[in-house]
Amino acid sequence: MNNLVKTLINRMSTATGTVLTDEHHRVLEYTYTFYEKNRVGPLYQNIKRHTGITRETIQQIFPHGLNSVYTWVGIPIYSSADGCKPFVSIEIDKKQQVYLDYNATTPLRPEVVQTLSKYHTDAVGFGNPSSSTSLGKHAYDLTYKARNQVANCLNVSADEIIFTGGGSEANNLALKGLAFQNLERKGHILTSEIEHPSVLNTLKFLQQIGFVVTYLPVESDGRISPQTVKEQLRSDTILVSIMAANNEIGAINPLAEVGQVCQAAGVPFMVDAVQGFCKIPLRPKSLGISLLSLSGHKIYAPKGIGALFVDKNISLTPLVHGGGQEFGLRAGTENVGAIMALGKAARLAHTEMQQESERLITLRTFFLDGLKKIVPDLIVNGSLEHRLPNNINVGFPDVDSGSLLLSLNQIGVYVSAGSACSAGSRSVSHVIKALGVDTEHYGIIRFSLGLQTTQADLEYVLDYLPEILEQL
Repeated sequence: MNNLVKTLINRMSTATGTVLTDEHHRVLEYTYTFYEKNRVGPLYQNIKRHTGITRETIQQIFPHGLNSVYTWVGIPIYSSADGCKPFVSIEIDKKQQVYLDYNATTPLRPEVVQTLSKYHTDAVGFGNPSSSTSLGKHAYDLTYKARNQVANCLNVSADEIIFTGGGSEANNLALKGLAFQNLERKGHILTSEIEHPSVLNTLKFLQQIGFVVTYLPVESDGRISPQTVKEQLRSDTILVSIMAANNEIGAINPLAEVGQVCQAAGVPFMVDAVQGFCKIPLRPKSLGISLLSLSGHKIYAPKGIGALFVDKNISLTPLVHGGGQEFGLRAGTENVGAIMALGKAARLAHTEMQQESERLITLRTFFLDGLKKIVPDLIVNGSLEHRLPNNINVGFPDVDSGSLLLSLNQIGVYVSAGSACSAGSRSVSHVIKALGVDTEHYGIIRFSLGLQTTQADLEYVLDYLPEILEQL
């Protein structure tokens, strides 16, 4: 069941005052699966046969029986009665598709598609980079070129770039790899409360095996204080892990200042730069950064490819053992095509970074001004001064974020009500919670712009937003 359907279910249960039980979930899961396979909703007898839940029980636990079940999982029903949808219904002159969720993922840009196409149609591109053949040498050369392209964006050596299966794997390799170097004596790790789950959950695992982790609070603007980092360092601190920019609120951390604190204390500094890479200047060597992660699908490359910068003075224990690829830190035959695509996307994004940043800030200012005209009491979450150029995270007073997200979705506007990883959840985002935002009275929406975003896209949203908010 995808996160859009989960969001719909949670909104429907809230709107109708229904407390979800195991029986609700069994019926909804089966109905969703049946519809995905057969493109028609199951009848009462099908549901009873496969879940054991009778027609009478369904009519009792769902406000409108089978109509509720269908509506809650997004199955079209041909009666307006008992629809009870938690989003608005408005007439659109000409429906557009406006993607404003670039912090969640990005589409492949045409140049990257061309790179992938050339790789997959190249008669010699399929070689194994580790084989002792001319085919293998060609594949090795392709990965080496991409490694240099990524390294040049960070002004580091190519042999300090390790390709991974994505940003989450890169974060795991950095954190566990360094921690496992200290497995016998364990140690202390510093991080922030608003890190990505791939960092927070990895650190929770390390806590379970004996490491001590301190989770630092953020300032009111969503940034970490270097002074707080300095005050919380201990004699047994083995790592400081602070993200470059937050995926939800876009706040950019003072990396240079934190890096100075870490260098002075002789403690490695890890940076999750999945959101910041090629959006803000990043020079690990001059910022005191020892480890830095990045991901392809945030910069118009494919999903399933990422990289980790590992300073030559840092030793890591690999997570995957095998043939010794990636300088012995990540075994497995390299995904040459995706690596080429990442290299191409990184080079393009880095070259265009300044110009695109200025364009996006202009669009962001236009959009935010328009939002404030429609909703004067709108709140902005996180620093506007120290912020990714493409990110706007706002709170709409007295509006439910799930209903607003679903309503925008109905007119072809795609946004997030939190981070992509927590979509569909009832719980408040850990980032928004750490900021102390009043989520009882504000519905939080993240708009994130990208290469294909135009002023006309934003005008489309602003045109229909007043009616949506009025209905909600």
